[in-house]
Amino acid sequence: MMGSNILEEGMLKDTLSTFRDNSQDAISPAQGIMLIDGWLQALQGDPNLDQLTDQLNELRTALQAAKPDEQAIRELLLSLADETQEIAEAPNSEGTWTGGLESLSKILRNFGSKS
Repeated sequence: MMGSNILEEGMLKDTLSTFRDNSQDAISPAQGIMLIDGWLQALQGDPNLDQLTDQLNELRTALQAAKPDEQAIRELLLSLADETQEIAEAPNSEGTWTGGLESLSKILRNFGSKS
């Protein structure tokens, strides 16, 4: 379950900090890839989050493209926002990190709408 380990909580904090400290337009593909790599490591081994890790891998690949497909990236960000919101609102979600997930969902949705 997400939020149950220190790596996930650390990545949530780092991700929120990155988006809050930079204007969203200033997040580079390289920064995005670094965040995604951190999330993939933090979520490794949790079979309940396979769909989320698949989407993160798709986004990573899209960001690495020589000519990134902005529409595909937008759609992936919006999908990740939905998935993050679902995880935050799941019946088994608990703890202070759920509020952080809700914030992350809003940031991803906003960023996906602007991209």
